[in-house]
Amino acid sequence: MKVTSNRCEPKESRSKLVEAEAIDPGLMPKEELDVFFRRLYRVHEKIFAGVSPESFARYLSRRDAIRTRIQVYRNATGKVVGYCAVHIFEPHMDNRIIGVIRAEAGLLPGYRGTNATLWFGGAEALRYKALHPLRTTVLFATPVHPSSFHMLSKYLWRSYPYPGRKTPRWAQRLLERLADSAGGPQADPADPLLRRVGWITRDTVQDHEKWHTSSEPDIQYFLRRNPRYGSGVGLAMIAPLSPRNLLVSAGQYLLHLLLRKILPR
Repeated sequence: MKVTSNRCEPKESRSKLVEAEAIDPGLMPKEELDVFFRRLYRVHEKIFAGVSPESFARYLSRRDAIRTRIQVYRNATGKVVGYCAVHIFEPHMDNRIIGVIRAEAGLLPGYRGTNATLWFGGAEALRYKALHPLRTTVLFATPVHPSSFHMLSKYLWRSYPYPGRKTPRWAQRLLERLADSAGGPQADPADPLLRRVGWITRDTVQDHEKWHTSSEPDIQYFLRRNPRYGSGVGLAMIAPLSPRNLLVSAGQYLLHLLLRKILPR
């Protein structure tokens, strides 16, 4: 999963972000889809570098996925300000089907902090889990920025790797296999989880300083393990989407929202 940096842009009220209807790219005519991706790329390139328009379109359409939905975010004037693409894969591993959920997301500064992409991704994950309650299902991501690693680590009760938390053997094995098959080329022979993704978040000097001086343990862990994230290297991570993990994560998220409302900032 890739998410945004904090590049400086004119700020607008978060209340002006409006979610458009989710789009199924598989149902769009090729000409219409090409126009759609070109328009979306204009927003994407304000958030990320290192990705060509053709590569961006391939990432978001993902012909090898069994399901892809793209949520486009607009402001009050109808201007596109971000996107979230969620894909579901069903690879065969150890003679069984594994559900794997991946995503790419980006929002322009001034429209972040609403967790809109998190809601959309969570809804897609819950939908798949409801259809396949007994199937092993995981979220697999290769964050290319500490902000994305922090968001997933913060809102998921159990994700791996995480500082001070031992990764179960089954999770480590599955994580490495997914990284080999879908995470991109290995960036460091000494660390199988570091992968060359190519998406480079456009950070300002101020934002770079903010992340590097953060006291959050997961952010510092990401920076230590992946010091080359600024060149498009991602750190592969996994989160089991088990009923327990989903329920506890949802509870933690709701508690976080409650505390934000009742505690002074």
